[in-house]
Amino acid sequence: MRLFGRFRWEITVMLEYEFASLYAAAIMVFAALVPVLNPFGGAMFFLTLTNGVDPHVRASMANQIGLYSIIVLLVCLFAGNIILNFFGISIGVLRMAGGIVLFSAGWQALNAPPQDDGAPAGQPKSARVLSTMAFYPFTLPLTTGPGAISVAVALGATPYSDVGQLIGTIVGIALSILLVWVCYRYCDRITRAVGAAGADALARIFSFILICLGVSTFWHGFSELWAQLPKV
Repeated sequence: MRLFGRFRWEITVMLEYEFASLYAAAIMVFAALVPVLNPFGGAMFFLTLTNGVDPHVRASMANQIGLYSIIVLLVCLFAGNIILNFFGISIGVLRMAGGIVLFSAGWQALNAPPQDDGAPAGQPKSARVLSTMAFYPFTLPLTTGPGAISVAVALGATPYSDVGQLIGTIVGIALSILLVWVCYRYCDRITRAVGAAGADALARIFSFILICLGVSTFWHGFSELWAQLPKV
């Protein structure tokens, strides 16, 4: 009886330790990912690039982006270092490529015609094209950009001391993407609040910010690669 009681006590202590490790890892990963994922800013960019789209299509895209984003981060967590090393891709190169894509998306959105001058919102082509854009560029690099990928790769390169830490890391990633999904899923309420003219003005503003973000990301990657060049 005493042996059974000691065994139960050891199991309880072990479970408490694993839960504490899980909780700490989840909070740490969530705190590290949310600033680089920037779900609130990303939702505004998402709203800008889907201006005039049917709400049902936008909701479907938000679901796809959430699914793709968690897949991308989990792949980077478990195989990111292997993939980047295999292709000889550094984080600096990743930042530069992501910056070019963000600049291109922002430029197209900034120079897009107003909704009334464009194609009708119910046109099937628009829904199909936007659906194919759920992964690129909305998931990669707009949502899970170089910053989020860098964090996931760094987390994957860190040895885990116990199972709780590994599970906590996965839970933290899942919670981060859940916040992204909520922001993207309900971003259309901003349009209803400010009206069509206000939404178009916000779209132009955030398109310009997206261009600036692309230039900043490109420059950050370029500076990182420049610093790695051998000094003459």
